[in-house]
Amino acid sequence: MKIFLKILIASLIAGLWYHMNGDESGFVAIALFIFVLFVLLVKPIEFQSPAQREDYIQQMKKKREQKLAIETKQKEEQLRLYKANQEREEKRKKELEIKLKNR
Repeated sequence: MKIFLKILIASLIAGLWYHMNGDESGFVAIALFIFVLFVLLVKPIEFQSPAQREDYIQQMKKKREQKLAIETKQKEEQLRLYKANQEREEKRKKELEIKLKNR
């Protein structure tokens, strides 16, 4: 219903412009209709209260900290796996050296 009223208001303004200025102002009336309709249909900018802004900032900080914590855990896990692989490789090399010495 609100959209219909906004379209009606825009068409009335454009119609009045066309009626007052005659047949030569058809293009201007259409442009005026589109402009007024755009102005009426666009939502205005809503400003956040400081409390909401602070909550949002805190949420973003919390998410960033969680992301960093996950990244550090992943790096630690990769380092642990790398060290475990190196230890297995060294152990395998030592066993191979022992086998070669015993021959």
